Amino acid sequence: MTTLRTEAPPSLLALLDGLVALVLVRFAKHPAERERALAETDNLADAIAETGDRLTASGNFRTPADRRARGELLAAMATCLALGAEQPGGITWAGAHWCTAPHPNCPKDDR
Repeated sequence: MTTLRTEAPPSLLALLDGLVALVLVRFAKHPAERERALAETDNLADAIAETGDRLTASGNFRTPADRRARGELLAAMATCLALGAEQPGGITWAGAHWCTAPHPNCPKDDR
């Protein structure tokens, strides 16, 4: 079985780190937000699929509409990663790991 390794620029991972933390705070303060995100995972996945490849090249977000699409993409990614972070064992993507509870073999323990 081949494992696909996703590459992401460090700046994107740093941005997502902050956004995921904000989403987790929002979920904690407003549990209905989590339920809404869970109900809309198909829409979140569609948003990522439609625009995600544009993050790989600079200059793809020049117009206001493009920048709005980038914001929606980053929000969808952060929301999905936050939902994954709440699962047992958290979530790892592009070499970064997000989790909300201690668990065995947590990559964050290796720092």
